Amino acid sequence: MLGLPTGGSFDLNATQTAQNGYYAIFFHDDFRLRTNLTLNLGIRYERDLPTTERFNRSVSGFDFNSPSQISAQAAAAYARNPIPELAPNQFKTNGGLLFAGPGNRDLYETKARYFSPRFGFAWKPQLWGGKTVVRGGTGVFIFPIGMTPNGLTGVIQTGFSQSTQVVPTLNSYLTPAATLSNPFPNGIEQPTGSTLGLATFLGRAISFNVQEPANAYSVRWNLDLQRQLPGNTVLEAGYIGNHSVHLRVDSQLDFVARQYLSTSPVRDQTVIDRLTANVVNPLAGLLPGTNLNGSTIQRQLLLDPFPHLSGVTALGNYDGSSHFHMLQVRVEKRFSHGFQFLGNYLYSKLIEKRSRLNNSDPYLEKRIADEDRPQRLVVSASWELPFGKRKPFGSALHPVWQKVIGGWTVNTIYTTQPGQPLSWGNVIYYGGDLRLDPRRIDGAFDTTRFNTNSQQQLASNVRTFPTRFANLRADGANNIDFSVIKETQIREKLRLQYRCEFFNFFNHPSFNAPELSPTNSNFGRITSQANLPRSTQMALRLVW
Repeated sequence: MLGLPTGGSFDLNATQTAQNGYYAIFFHDDFRLRTNLTLNLGIRYERDLPTTERFNRSVSGFDFNSPSQISAQAAAAYARNPIPELAPNQFKTNGGLLFAGPGNRDLYETKARYFSPRFGFAWKPQLWGGKTVVRGGTGVFIFPIGMTPNGLTGVIQTGFSQSTQVVPTLNSYLTPAATLSNPFPNGIEQPTGSTLGLATFLGRAISFNVQEPANAYSVRWNLDLQRQLPGNTVLEAGYIGNHSVHLRVDSQLDFVARQYLSTSPVRDQTVIDRLTANVVNPLAGLLPGTNLNGSTIQRQLLLDPFPHLSGVTALGNYDGSSHFHMLQVRVEKRFSHGFQFLGNYLYSKLIEKRSRLNNSDPYLEKRIADEDRPQRLVVSASWELPFGKRKPFGSALHPVWQKVIGGWTVNTIYTTQPGQPLSWGNVIYYGGDLRLDPRRIDGAFDTTRFNTNSQQQLASNVRTFPTRFANLRADGANNIDFSVIKETQIREKLRLQYRCEFFNFFNHPSFNAPELSPTNSNFGRITSQANLPRSTQMALRLVW
């Protein structure tokens, strides 16, 4: 209504030339102890080297203990107007970024060595007629830090890249500090590189890679039984287990300590008002160009371990873990008499510890993983229709008619599985059965089980409501694909193929998760579809 900006930025980004090294040596051999027993043994040595930036244009860590450039002035200003929760001698503005340099080019330090043993076996018992095979194995698998999606591959160039933020106000819009006609009254800030040291990006949000990350690794094991059945059919049943350790967890370090937060199960307005109340800002005038430079500041920001920074994130605290167990059953009828069939059934569970319910929690939340799908069934079949030349039906017809009715193949794939677990926020739950139906678009669950009043939502509290429940899930997959293929041999070296393929043949919709924010007008409703509607494609191919 005031016509004032609420935010924005102008970026100047640095280029980077980063590299990291990795090498490994492994020994592996198969030992045939008997005609029906084979062992597979191996060991692997791995060395993962840290990342470097060719011109040292990168952050290399965080100094938690050294006073910042403004510490003396901030401490003196705070001593004149302290808040009751924090004695003057407890107010600290320690900490700042560290940078790579000629004598410290590595952006993090890696372990010296890892050994990964492997063992497997295959046994074909004679007492079962030689039609059964038992296989099993176990091994340790290391994930290089700089070569995986969860690794520390990103080069953080804070200081070498510079973003000038629009600071709309310094006093809660009592007066504007920027306008649409002049959004950057102090000009565009230029990158300072590492010249400012700990003073780099004071008053802004920063992130850094932990200095001694541990390589993630998984211990895997499996046992599998395969049996040949009559009619060119194979039945296979097996168990697979996996325990992953040192999974990446990014930690938010700028949080209000638990003793200042509410533990009430309902909104505690007294605590919220106290933490969000404006008090005299000891950082006023010390952090130009940032939102922390005004004459007043919210009380909770002074209770932050790093009040001179608007956000501190440690990337790559490798203390996460997961457990996975799966039973799999496979039935396959190999191609014979023009027919082929394959069925796979999986029954599994994936539990993870990869995030915290509260930033101040000492332990990670144990929960069902987002990727968990407890059951999955996939069935596929292919059938060459028995018509035409050298087929049971129509082989005596004129060659032209043989080409018309022959060469047809139909294929189908059926997939079904439950959806992903729903991810809940910091909600007020009254208890009781939600009566969840992930396909009821106008009301997937009973919303009266939650407080939906926007004025009564939780804030500034220690959260206790879990993020996920194994039995509360979005809509799953229930899909059939179908295709028809026609092969026509025109001459010995000339063949025509026609394909007609139907994806989501029955046009069965699969829905996304319902809205889970209690204050949203669509709370409990499903507003979008997860899969695509039925589509058909045809192709004609000439092969010579």
